[in-house]
Amino acid sequence: MKKSTFFIHGVLLVVMLFFVLVTQVFSASPADTNKTEPDNAETAMTINTDVDHPHYSVQAYFDLVRKYTSDDGEKVDYERWKNSSEDLRLLDQQVAMIASVSPASHPSLFPTRATRRSYWINSYNTLILDAVLEYWPLESVREIKISISSRMVPGKGFFYDRKIIVGGKKTNLYDLEKEILRTQKDPRMHFGLNCGSESCPVLRPWEWTDEQLDEAAREFVNNPQNVSIADGKLYLSSIFKWYKKDFPKDIHTYLQQYADADLTQQLQTAKDEKYRKLYQSYDWSLNAGETAGANDH
Repeated sequence: MKKSTFFIHGVLLVVMLFFVLVTQVFSASPADTNKTEPDNAETAMTINTDVDHPHYSVQAYFDLVRKYTSDDGEKVDYERWKNSSEDLRLLDQQVAMIASVSPASHPSLFPTRATRRSYWINSYNTLILDAVLEYWPLESVREIKISISSRMVPGKGFFYDRKIIVGGKKTNLYDLEKEILRTQKDPRMHFGLNCGSESCPVLRPWEWTDEQLDEAAREFVNNPQNVSIADGKLYLSSIFKWYKKDFPKDIHTYLQQYADADLTQQLQTAKDEKYRKLYQSYDWSLNAGETAGANDH
């Protein structure tokens, strides 16, 4: 065989190995998302990160979420929001504040674990909203294609290739989520982070106190789409699979803390009789829908 043939085969092998590696990295996480740019291309940033915000506030974000989400937080009226230049400007201001301020860059603004936790959840959810609105209209965050490899790995464009700034540091949604979960070490955080998709926990304009985190956990666990038992099997949200290490090994007992009486008994039976655990398919459809305020013009 000619040397040129060996060379071509070698190049093809390297390319194949690259895509296999990329796929493996994202197959166990939500980054599973229409611009054409080369790999590692950085989304243009126009945020001024030199602006100081001594009075950090999420009130504008809370007001926007209340205005554009359904009462249960399951749906976001992206269409109406996208058509409001004033409210897009307010969201831009919130994103700019996140770019300038974080517990790492301004620790005095976040003196307690609770204030840091609130910052991280609300900032992540803000940046998800900002990203969706940037690419609106779309059916799923997995549609966004920024790099060549994101055309092969659904979700990579949205969660990994699109760059964001948090507290003066450039990152992406994928790494930001990992950093939040690593530093907070609280499984309940999973019930507050919203990824803009149907199977995600609902979007809430909350301070994320311990009581609110418990409420979010109860709401998530008692939703049959996330935890249910049937035909001798325990069905769980894929979140419990992707982030298995974040939850206690005894998942049954953990879930019982938040389950209603009937589900608590079912979980005990599933534990005692060693029911097989199965994970629900994750619905990556966008959490979009018209809200009641759509007619408030």
